[in-house]
Amino acid sequence: MLTPRLTNCEECTEIPALLKDIDCKITSIAKDLYNNTIFALNRSISSVMMFDLLQYKRILTYKFCNPDYAGQEFTINKIASRVKLLKYK
Repeated sequence: MLTPRLTNCEECTEIPALLKDIDCKITSIAKDLYNNTIFALNRSISSVMMFDLLQYKRILTYKFCNPDYAGQEFTINKIASRVKLLKYK
C-alpha cells in the first residue's frame, strides 16, 4: 500500500491545524446527518470515517499535552497524512 507524505506544507503538520481540519470534517458529516434526518435525503454517511476522525482527534489531543504519547508508532507526520486523506474523502 502506498503511504502519502507531506513534504511542502510545514504548517499542515502542526497539531492545532490538524485538530481544526478534523473539527471541520466532523461538522460537515454532522450537517449531512442532520439533513438526512430532517429532509429525508437518504445520503450515505460513513460511520467508519467518523470513528477514525474521532480516534485521530483523541490521539492528537493527548499528543499535544504529552509529546511522548503513543511512542514512535503514531508520529505526527503519519497522523497528518491519514487526516488529510480522510478530509478529502
